[in-house]
Amino acid sequence: MRIAIGQIMHETNTMFGPPTPVEEFQRQGWDIGQEILDEDTGVRTYLGGMIDAGERHRVEIIPTFSANAHPSGTIEREAFDTMLSTLLDGIRNAGELDAVCVALHGAGSAEGIDDIEGTTLRAIRDLVGPDLPIIATLDLHCHSTDLMLESATALLTVHEYPHVDSYERGYEAVELAVRTVTGTVKPVTHLTRLPMAIAPITSFHGPARKVNERCWEWEEKGLVDVTFVHGYPHTDVPIISASVIAVADSDPDLARQATEDVANMIWEMREEFRTELPQPAEAIADALEHDGQPVVIAEVSDNPGGGSPGSGTHLLRAMIDAGLESATFGFVYDPETAEQAHDAGVGATIEVHIGGKIDPNNLGEAIKAKAYVKAITDGKHITTSPMGQGSERNLGKMARLVINGIDVIIGSESHQTIDTGPFLLHGVDVTRYKVVGLKSQNHFRAGFEPIASKIIRTDPPGWTTSNLKQLGYQRIARPIWPLDDGVER
Repeated sequence: MRIAIGQIMHETNTMFGPPTPVEEFQRQGWDIGQEILDEDTGVRTYLGGMIDAGERHRVEIIPTFSANAHPSGTIEREAFDTMLSTLLDGIRNAGELDAVCVALHGAGSAEGIDDIEGTTLRAIRDLVGPDLPIIATLDLHCHSTDLMLESATALLTVHEYPHVDSYERGYEAVELAVRTVTGTVKPVTHLTRLPMAIAPITSFHGPARKVNERCWEWEEKGLVDVTFVHGYPHTDVPIISASVIAVADSDPDLARQATEDVANMIWEMREEFRTELPQPAEAIADALEHDGQPVVIAEVSDNPGGGSPGSGTHLLRAMIDAGLESATFGFVYDPETAEQAHDAGVGATIEVHIGGKIDPNNLGEAIKAKAYVKAITDGKHITTSPMGQGSERNLGKMARLVINGIDVIIGSESHQTIDTGPFLLHGVDVTRYKVVGLKSQNHFRAGFEPIASKIIRTDPPGWTTSNLKQLGYQRIARPIWPLDDGVER
């Protein structure tokens, strides 16, 4: 049996940032053929799971094309066209195939195309014909669309946020493809959409955990997969919504029953998903009152994992103003300051202007201070978080600066902090600090919950705020909860 695998992955924040060119994908993640196996074998990614499943089931995996870039602005149309044609060429040149498995995000948008995943799946379907199984994995922050549903044989979305189960979804995609080809399963998929835009919320506990447990109860009744899809609210396209996707074996009515039941549960408990988070000063005061360390404070509103640049200064400024004596922050995206520290060298004291270079009216003015250069690095390390464990990270030139007694890490790539790697790279053991500041919505939990005494999320102004009413939506379908009152299903 021969199964082609590939990937086009991008979470697009249409509200902020310049268009994303093809060069960003080529710089960050652009693999063809054998390069995919070299990059993802032994790594906890969607493709890593597909590769391992192929080996387990003695399937010949044909790697085609993989493109991946960090969340950013709308993809340039030429960039998307190039990626899609390269993927299609890889599938076309793969020879006779029994199935195709692709890793997609679900919240990708290009110039003139709100739904690049549906467009990609439709193009693959047109290429391989109506009968060849196409299994797609998706991020749970996706826009589930009818075009995706109609074009793929089955859609498998991660259940967890942080996405610690991306590997498992990739593995299951190949397993499902094998079972479909051999005729042991005939997948049928049902989608129920909800008029809801949910601010990012973890599935490790709270309301999303309750919903996941209901999904798993349905899976125990014989369904292949049932997933609560949160949707992606930090973009402005008409297809935003929360949804439920169910995959059944030859029983469309069972799939429909499952999605309707879980969707009804979500709608009835929707107020539990309303998010109100403290401002930085309040979060710091809460941290100092807590008996234990480290207390992790996540600045969710400037999350590079959602397309904000990670250059905001609100939380760091509040930490400095509070006169914290045992604190570290990792990290602020500021290539200029990182370069300045590298030029000065370890042991130097320099005058810095941290942040304030991108959208200072929203993300905060620059922090002007004297800084002692404690360490400089190349930003390269291996991910230890269960989310993407084993993958290489390259954050460019980085520096550890000491500002008013606070250890502040500066980076040259916009990326959220998902584990202790950026700290350890600079000699910082976070367990020895009272307060640890970072930029992330929830992915950091996978790496930090096992060591944190307490976690606090703070929401100052920023492009990934959890207060969705602060975002200037223009195109999304209205009415939608929680932006509008009196919304009905």
